[in-house]
Amino acid sequence: MFLAHIRAGLWAIFNFLQFVGRTVADIIKRIFTAVFGFLGRFLSRLFKRIGGWLSKKFKQPLYDIWCFVLTPFAHAFGRLAHTKIQFRKAKRISNDHAKKVAFNAIGTFFKWLGRALVSLFNYAAPVICIAFFVSLVSYANSITYSVSVEYNGNDLGVISSEADYNEAQALVQDKITYTSSDNAVIATPTFTIKVASDDDDTIDVDSLSELMLESADVNVVDAYGFYINDTLVGVYDEEEMLKVKTALESKLAEYYTSNAVSVEFTDDVEIIEGRYIEDNLTLSDIAVAYINGSVTVEAYYIVESGDSISSIASALGYTTDELLEENPSLSDGVYAGDIVTYHYTEPNLSVVTTHYETYNQVVERETRYTYNSKMEEYNEILIQSGSDGYENVTALVTETDGVETDRTITMSYTIIEMVPRIFEVGTAENTTIDDTSIIELLGTFCWPVGGDGGYVSSTYGWRSWDSSSHYAIDIAADYGTDIYAACSGTVTFASTYGAYGKLVIIDCGHGYEAYYGHMSSIDVSEGDVVEKGDVIGHVGMTGSASGNHLHFEMRYNDDRFNPIYVLGGYSNHEIRNW
Repeated sequence: MFLAHIRAGLWAIFNFLQFVGRTVADIIKRIFTAVFGFLGRFLSRLFKRIGGWLSKKFKQPLYDIWCFVLTPFAHAFGRLAHTKIQFRKAKRISNDHAKKVAFNAIGTFFKWLGRALVSLFNYAAPVICIAFFVSLVSYANSITYSVSVEYNGNDLGVISSEADYNEAQALVQDKITYTSSDNAVIATPTFTIKVASDDDDTIDVDSLSELMLESADVNVVDAYGFYINDTLVGVYDEEEMLKVKTALESKLAEYYTSNAVSVEFTDDVEIIEGRYIEDNLTLSDIAVAYINGSVTVEAYYIVESGDSISSIASALGYTTDELLEENPSLSDGVYAGDIVTYHYTEPNLSVVTTHYETYNQVVERETRYTYNSKMEEYNEILIQSGSDGYENVTALVTETDGVETDRTITMSYTIIEMVPRIFEVGTAENTTIDDTSIIELLGTFCWPVGGDGGYVSSTYGWRSWDSSSHYAIDIAADYGTDIYAACSGTVTFASTYGAYGKLVIIDCGHGYEAYYGHMSSIDVSEGDVVEKGDVIGHVGMTGSASGNHLHFEMRYNDDRFNPIYVLGGYSNHEIRNW
């Protein structure tokens, strides 16, 4: 019976050693598989090359280590075998002696077994620790972490990282349309790191921004902002915004016509749909009143020469009484340089329209010049009268609040060709006159007789043939030859006047007047404004004249002076001073 217990104990010890061996072997296998598996093929080839060298170099040390590890086990099991023999011998002597031998053997066995296990533990413990550390690191790497965010006291859920929150916060700012008095919708979040589980549903950035808007301290609503020139007028819900849109459309409709190309506000009017802070919502009454309203503008007009109270009033859209009521000082008359105050109204929102117009129009005659180096400077002869042309045009007309502000020709075709007026101008040094001050004041005059220009039959000054002073120059030419306005100006007289016969007087400005006498016919009337080179009549011999010629006389403040000081000379014309 006692032997059966001994055998059972030994068998248990043996099984325990087998279990420890298998466990150690399994740990070592896992270590090599998990940590060094990827080096297996490399180490295999490496071991083949260095195996021989290791065998020779470390054969004895390895054998010594092997003996050191296994010697305690060999002693233990050797002692167990020796005990078995001693136990049989002792049993023949007596049972008490057999028990004593058995107990001594068991003690010796466990002594050597303990030494063996200590030696084995000294080698196995580091391996076991390495295996445990590798397993721990592998497990830690397999864990996924997530960030839970709390915003303004509300748990919003799980996000991938804090960067997602920052991106969502920026998106919130983009989604809200702020006014100048608004504070940014920003709250400080609370982040919590936790191990992710399969039940966690990560929130994307856009959804997170929506949750943040819902959790904000202020209500953010869908609304419309009304802007004029980038300045916010008001924020309205859909119903109020409809009133604003209706007012805008009605304002534009006032200026719409069937041929309109465009109808729009001069200001930059913009309606921006977006999300606004609810406290900014307002009624549309003020905006509608502004759209339909106007403002009174004070302006000033500087009186020019020739203006009268009635002409100024008419130009400014006033009656004379209304203008005098605003400017009592004008009751004594107006003078050049006076400042006239007036007022006008203009809409808060001006409307600019464009449309096309097609019509025929005059092409005004151009004035051109050719130059003659053989004729003295300041001498000027009309060599081509020219004529206006006629064309059909299409114009893009721009109007602001119904008043035309621009007209641009977009297309045209010629009906009658324009013929330019051409003057021949001398460039040679002038040796005829010694004073050019009048020409510098009034500009050059042109030779007043057409055709071949005639000839000078009588110069300015004393005439011996009739013993008289002649205060003009006479230019003889065929009857009916054109007579030109030598200067631009206003016709102040056009009729018959004593010895002058048919006479035209032109005010050349600055107190200078030109007299054209003895005409056979007159082509202008008093008050006409003529340009240099215009035909004003024809050569004749009316009044006191002995032949067909033009009597050309110049006066300054009614004092006569030699006409060559405005003509620059005789323009290479023949002088036959009778």
